[in-house]
This record gives sequence, C-alpha cells and structure tokens, in this order.
Amino acid sequence: MYWNEYLYAYHKKHGGQFLAGEDDDGLLLLTWKDRPLVVDLLRESGRGGCFYQVQARLPATLAKPYKLDIGPERTVSAGVKRVLGAVRGLRDNAIRRKDFGFPEVTGKRLIRTGNAPFTKLALGSLDLRNALPACPQDALKVRPGPGDGPHLITVTTAASINSLSADVGGWYLDAEFYGNEEEKARREAAFFLRMDRFLALIQAAYDAVTQWPM
Repeated sequence: MYWNEYLYAYHKKHGGQFLAGEDDDGLLLLTWKDRPLVVDLLRESGRGGCFYQVQARLPATLAKPYKLDIGPERTVSAGVKRVLGAVRGLRDNAIRRKDFGFPEVTGKRLIRTGNAPFTKLALGSLDLRNALPACPQDALKVRPGPGDGPHLITVTTAASINSLSADVGGWYLDAEFYGNEEEKARREAAFFLRMDRFLALIQAAYDAVTQWPM
C-alpha cells in the first residue's frame, strides 16, 4: 500500500505532525479543539497475512464512565438480534435499535451502550446523524480511560482496507502514488475526501457526547 505517501500529502495540506518510516507505519497527529487527534493504521497479523484498518482517536472528557459501540451499516436478521439479546452479560449493553429513534440512520447499524438515554441524546446531534451515513463502512467506539482520565473516541474502518473492493473502501491505498500527474491528483483528491469524511465522523461524535450533561 501507499499509506505513508498519501498521509504525508494530507499532512502537507492540513498541517499537524507527521511521523513515518516504512512499512505503512505513518502517523498523523492533528490538533482539534486543543485536543490531539491521531490517525494511523491498526495492524493485525493472521493466517492470511497482515490486515490493516484505518483508525482515528480523540480524547473526550465526560462526567461519568460511558461506553458506546456503533457498528458499520449492515442488515441484521431478527434471529441474530434475538441471539445477541440473549447473551449473558449483555444486559447493560443490549441492542436497543428502536429506542434510539432516527431509524433512517440507526436502523442499519448495531448499537450497543450501557446508557441508552444518553446515547439517544447524542444521536440527536444533526452533525453525527449526517456523518454516520457518509461513512457506512466505518465503526465508532467510545470507552472510558483509566481512573479519572479522559474517555477515548475511536473510529475505524470496520473491515481490513486490504480486503475490501478494488477501491479499498474509498481509500485507494493500493494505487500507485507516483506516475501520471493527472491520475495522481485524482487519487489524492479521492483520498483527501475519504479522510475528511472519516475525521468528520469522530469530530461529530466528540461534539455529540460532550454537548449534553450526563
């Protein structure tokens, strides 16, 4: 892939601090609302080789411990929902699709949370409801930090970007970075737009969970 090259091009346009060596290890540290916003690749090894997910992480200060998982868009059968609802230990994290409202956005996603009323408030954010459909292949997670430290908001590509379609989920990371200038500019622009949507999702999530008292 050409992760480092494309991420570096994004850095030159948007600033921040860029760190990279080789083997797609590039990391971009941006500052947003005086907080660090980090973008890099999550790398996992398996029987089929290495798998990569783009991830963005952003700390958020919340009054109480809070967990949230919003999966990528997919169709979930009634049978699967019954099985998940019956799993021991998921009582506080039960999937409550209908309780969150906004079915045009939440109806295609698995949502798990230990605080359904607060999550419904967060999903009332128009920016978040616009950002989620713009990133149908991405997942959102909120987790409390250690002790009284900040929570961590994470957005990831739900599937490995080297196992998706030919456009690798809109990132075009398998495309040759160097070569024809017109083609390079076109692919750069596509990567930039995809990254903009990706970061807009985590920023909207931050605003959504910090604008309401818990």
